[in-house]
Amino acid sequence: MLRLMIHIVRKQFKVWDRASQLAFVIAIVLLVILFVIVTQLPVESRGGALAAFGGVFLVLELVILWANRGMVTAYTRAQRQFLAGDFEAARVELEGVRATGKADFKALTLLGNTYRQLGAVDQSAMILREALQLAPDQHFPLYGFGRTLLVSGAYAEAAETIRSALDRGAPPVVQAELGEALYRQGGEDQAKSALDQASQLPAVANDPPRRLMVHYLRYRLGQAEIPPIALVGEGFAYWQATAERFRHTPYGADLALDLLEFERIIRGHE
Repeated sequence: MLRLMIHIVRKQFKVWDRASQLAFVIAIVLLVILFVIVTQLPVESRGGALAAFGGVFLVLELVILWANRGMVTAYTRAQRQFLAGDFEAARVELEGVRATGKADFKALTLLGNTYRQLGAVDQSAMILREALQLAPDQHFPLYGFGRTLLVSGAYAEAAETIRSALDRGAPPVVQAELGEALYRQGGEDQAKSALDQASQLPAVANDPPRRLMVHYLRYRLGQAEIPPIALVGEGFAYWQATAERFRHTPYGADLALDLLEFERIIRGHE
């Protein structure tokens, strides 16, 4: 518990409101004074001082919870809205946090990802760059920025950024996006390696749109048979919506060509 409190304070203290910062400092000073008093008293006389120490420590916990109430609540709400597909609501929630100047890299990354889901690629890239300024070595904003670069058609930079995210601890499933970026960049040998690794991951197997793209790109590279009709049917709607969302980018144009191939596969089984 104490370690968690220290972690929270180190990450968030500078963005707390002034009253919370002052209350925290006062509580720490009181704890130090009480600690000194406890150590100076005989063992049999320490009861009252220990009780006071415990009371101030409880107040300290409440100060930390109160100081972080807004950020935690807003971020959690936005996460739920994002996962539910209500991207506009998530955008409004997170822009509210950003307007206060208290957004950390996680909130900014989620906001950047939200703008990408809304098709606002330039705005997404700008926000994700802000997140990376705060946390340049964190895989969460690196992966988000890599995804935005991918959908904008900046394939070489996308591959480099996504690889950096993997090097810094991003989940292995990110190999799928790395393989796609490398394929669209024209780096066939590297794409084969990344896509081969992705094809063996349970997380890809349980994600039909991702599994379809990995299988399809491996097919185009001569690594796999033509995608099964059932798999195309499972993932087609997702990639169709993605192509429409990014129709104004080179990526959207490339996806439109892939969709024609998917449709050809479907017609071949009719």
